[in-house]
Amino acid sequence: MSTLELARFTVAPEEVAGMLAARPAMVEELRAHCPGFRRVYLTRVDEDTWLDVVEWESREAAEAAMATVMELPGCRRVFGHIREVLAMEHADVVEEASA
Repeated sequence: MSTLELARFTVAPEEVAGMLAARPAMVEELRAHCPGFRRVYLTRVDEDTWLDVVEWESREAAEAAMATVMELPGCRRVFGHIREVLAMEHADVVEEASA
């Protein structure tokens, strides 16, 4: 089963447009440079709080990517719009169901 990376963070309202504009390049870099990347969901919790849910092939892939992403310019651009990281954790998928 896969591993989910859950990153909860805040973005100031005036930074949202820049963060959203920078994300496509970040996703392309994840695809190109981070083996095991499957998909990412960006969710909005409230006006300032966001949650990225990143699916990885395995916990090892997620952990290896953590060492790589800060070297990727598209990722750094997105991270530059983040005011504060509130939580970052990994969870292994135990069961999966779809509609």
